[in-house]
Amino acid sequence: MNRVRDQVRTNCVEHRCRSDRLGEADRRYRRALSRFADRLVGDSNRADDIAQEAIVRLWQHPNLLSQSPGTLRSWLFTVTRNLAYDELRCGRRRHEFVAGADGLPEPGIADPCAGVAVTVVVRRALATLSHDHRVVILYAYYAGASTQLIADELDVPRGTVKSRLHYAMRALRAECSAQGVTVDA
Repeated sequence: MNRVRDQVRTNCVEHRCRSDRLGEADRRYRRALSRFADRLVGDSNRADDIAQEAIVRLWQHPNLLSQSPGTLRSWLFTVTRNLAYDELRCGRRRHEFVAGADGLPEPGIADPCAGVAVTVVVRRALATLSHDHRVVILYAYYAGASTQLIADELDVPRGTVKSRLHYAMRALRAECSAQGVTVDA
């Protein structure tokens, strides 16, 4: 009976000692691991999860707790790096993108539908223009014609083409703005 009690005491002491060493490793490395993971995945919440998972993996390998601090640190950073890469691979497979603070995709990720929406708005806005204004816009911006070529084609003075372009662009800009599309000039 004494032998069993001694074994239980020994196990408890070892467990407590292991818990203390794990707590020390957690306090010492968790923030550094989280910052490291954040640089890799670009998301502080995921980085915190990755750092926590690295500490859990350390708990699963108790023999590492008795290693030198350099060996333990290297092992933790290697595990963190591997977990971060796994997270990135899984995110790509799920077609997830890193979002900014506002929850929208970062500016580096182009919205494939943005061009379609602008095209629809511009077409609607063009339909509201008078025939004369619409014609000069189509010649100038879609055909790439000069004001002189437009004047020759429409048989109007060059000044009239410039005036129509000016007023057509102003009306087009106002209509697009009314539909929620603005262009920074």
